[in-house]
Amino acid sequence: MWPHTVAILIGGQSKRMGRPKHLVTLPNGKTMLEMMLEFASSVGNKTIILGGVVDGQHCIQDLRKQQGPVAGIEAMLHSEFDSTYLVVGCDMPTLTKVAVTPLLNCTNNAIFSCENTVLGLPLRINAKNLSQCSAYLDSGGRSIWGLVTQIPHTSIPLSKSESSSFLSVNSPDDLDNLAFK
Repeated sequence: MWPHTVAILIGGQSKRMGRPKHLVTLPNGKTMLEMMLEFASSVGNKTIILGGVVDGQHCIQDLRKQQGPVAGIEAMLHSEFDSTYLVVGCDMPTLTKVAVTPLLNCTNNAIFSCENTVLGLPLRINAKNLSQCSAYLDSGGRSIWGLVTQIPHTSIPLSKSESSSFLSVNSPDDLDNLAFK
């Protein structure tokens, strides 16, 4: 078991999905959040929810409203809940512990890339990067990709087929194409 915290982002607007993604029921009968909570409990020794409220879970609200996922990451880093986090989206129900193991094995911030493009999530980030995260938000930055350029990190390259494990479910069409192994 990884001795740190898995953080699940749920605060997005879900415009393409048309409803909160974490509450969407998948073809297997579970919600996306249920799948991500199962994933988190298989990976880390603690789980937190970022940007929303879920009964029975430790939740951290954004310090800056309407500032995207980086605001959730900033609030998490500010919380001092842990020293190191694996940040995932609530919309990544095919994610597995095996797939994220290379991130867990790094000692620094780490992210996956495919064909020289950063995937965004999952992201391993250390709490000591709070000041860079806040400065990035202060400068108007909102994307995880942009945040990663502001912090020292390891980029772990993946093949196109390996990267398919990290796809997000963003629309009803994505749900229709979802396959569980």
